[in-house]
Amino acid sequence: MKRIFLAALAAGMTIAATGFAAPPSSPFLLRHGAIIDSAGGSGYIAKPNGTIDAVDLASGRTLWTSADAALPLGLDQNLLVAQVEEKPRATEQFHLAILDAAGGRKLSEATITLPGGVRALVADDKGTSFRATAEREGALFLVSWYYQENLVHALAPKPLDPTMLFFAGSARINPQTGKIVTADGGQVTDVPGRWKMYGSPPAAPWQTGSVSARTEGGRGGPLTLKRTDAAGRPLPDQALSKGALFAVASADQRHLLASERVGDGTPDNPEYRWVVFFIDTAARTSELRSDVSATPFFVFNDSLIFESRPHGYLRAGVRVDEPLAMQAVRLSTGVPQWKVELRDLSDGGHRPPAR
Repeated sequence: MKRIFLAALAAGMTIAATGFAAPPSSPFLLRHGAIIDSAGGSGYIAKPNGTIDAVDLASGRTLWTSADAALPLGLDQNLLVAQVEEKPRATEQFHLAILDAAGGRKLSEATITLPGGVRALVADDKGTSFRATAEREGALFLVSWYYQENLVHALAPKPLDPTMLFFAGSARINPQTGKIVTADGGQVTDVPGRWKMYGSPPAAPWQTGSVSARTEGGRGGPLTLKRTDAAGRPLPDQALSKGALFAVASADQRHLLASERVGDGTPDNPEYRWVVFFIDTAARTSELRSDVSATPFFVFNDSLIFESRPHGYLRAGVRVDEPLAMQAVRLSTGVPQWKVELRDLSDGGHRPPAR
């Protein structure tokens, strides 16, 4: 896999800072296993050893570690709902822990009974995956889950034989007591719509404040930002780039990353330039160079924080392998700030030891 680095580390970085927007009030998902609370200045991430860390977004410092759960699912009103690691002997149980977001202390726990054959996996395994989210709903949390399994046939399946199984369900939980108030779930025929883009960059049109926006063009040509106000009236178009490949929105839909191919991929001339804009005003905030075309990201104060995929490179003839991580770089100076390792939840990713 190609290595990810910023031009500031090798050939310098061009910065064009224009000010920074206030952080969003609602937590959002950077990637599967990383929930961000910009308003509180914290991130809640799944770690390779099977724990959850709360991370200070300004410094990368670990605020607390919890071994009571392995995967953050939802955050609201100072409570973090998290998934507990599946026991070695698999059961059809979905175990949850409700943690104090400020200190990591376990406040309550809950268990949701799943349909027969469904496993509440934290990490994907052999063509099987389980996803869940938790959202505040009044005094309760609504926990929604989805399960997908590839069917393995000894012989080639017939045209009408199923090749995949899909299950979905939800439960409402009292976070104070862990009591299951309502629960349902069963087999479905296809991927529910809300899961098709789970963990992917937000799809256009993007909504930030009273502005709805999308881009037009790209693929090596001019890229234009097209916007409408709250009443649906068009706002003036804004030219973002004369030669962009595409654009992706930040995880909180407040910024836009336009990706341009400008270099030859050598250490001193990374292949891609990232140009970051505010979505609502099209004001340019910064410019960075990278060996990957784009990655999930968000802006926190004066830092660009992004997912760094696993990659390897040679340093003085020695191979260096970098794990999956969340990384921050200072926008005003181009100086890398911090990097914290994340748990790889994909099939074949690192599994924590049994506890």
